[in-house]
Amino acid sequence: MIIRFNINTQKAVETLLWIIQRGETNVYNAMKILFEADKFHLNTYGRPVTGDRYVAMKHGTVPSWIYEATKLTNSGIGFVKVDAHTLALASGRTANLDLLSESDVIALEHGFKVYAGKDFGYVKRLNHQEKAWIEAVKRCGEGDPEQFEGAADIWFEDMIDEQWLIEDLQDIGHCLGI
Repeated sequence: MIIRFNINTQKAVETLLWIIQRGETNVYNAMKILFEADKFHLNTYGRPVTGDRYVAMKHGTVPSWIYEATKLTNSGIGFVKVDAHTLALASGRTANLDLLSESDVIALEHGFKVYAGKDFGYVKRLNHQEKAWIEAVKRCGEGDPEQFEGAADIWFEDMIDEQWLIEDLQDIGHCLGI
């Protein structure tokens, strides 16, 4: 049985606003910060921060709902693209920290330390070493991972370090509140 979580879209928006307000406006780095935060929280506390579904893409791990939200031009969601030609965001409002738990912020801080402010090549190399990205690409049968051009679902199982946690979450993950 595959582990599933239900995304908390409001919390997902607040996490992205938190990242932007901390100073990382690059969409690429922000997506990797979110992956690292979700993976850290999953392994440490038994649930991800956002519950977003991750996809392995050519340049690494991507939270699918949040990534699609960054493409919106409506500032009502809380953040906007700086302009149509860059992968940078600006916050349209302050993050509602009441929606983030103390452990959520700890996980976001961890992700921020790993990926914030780093150049594209470094982030890509580091993220391509993630077991979750490698396994998703392998499931596609694409051969050389560095030549991967598609998109493949990342399984939460591949983000988790302990087998006992995988087994527990396969039964109850979809019931957890995020």
